[in-house]
Amino acid sequence: MQENDPLVFRYADIKAEGGRNVKLAPAPAAYADVFDSPDTLKKLRLELDFSVGGDSILLEGRIYAELELICARCGDPLARAFEDSFDEVYPDSLEYIDARELIRETVALVAPIKVLCSDACKGRCLVCGVNRNSKTCGCRTDKASPFSALKDLDLKTPGKPGKKNSK
Repeated sequence: MQENDPLVFRYADIKAEGGRNVKLAPAPAAYADVFDSPDTLKKLRLELDFSVGGDSILLEGRIYAELELICARCGDPLARAFEDSFDEVYPDSLEYIDARELIRETVALVAPIKVLCSDACKGRCLVCGVNRNSKTCGCRTDKASPFSALKDLDLKTPGKPGKKNSK
């Protein structure tokens, strides 16, 4: 346990003070291993509010993060700001409250699974790869429908599925 770590708090000190409010801006590099790419997390701010209640301490926290992400359709980089909250109750039997892992988990969960640069993103051309948001191409991407084979299926004759009679 590192007593001088800004995210490790003495339980007795918080209880003696009747609670504590902490605002921090830890270095994003400390959380680089949480994401696939080390420079995904650009900024991080934390607000921690400790409340004393009987035989326990409640930690209510909020994180504010700026992430550099990649659009799932066109592949262009984009920056987005996210925020999330968390809470945890610590029993009276502890000597220290270590908030590092709780914060690490919350930071890891703040990133969305799929992100788009805009709802109207057109993505990339499947043939030539051009970003269709900024340029148009002449590629034809017409594909036959996977259901086109069913157009000649006769469903009106009960019990005898098959091809339509051509008369």
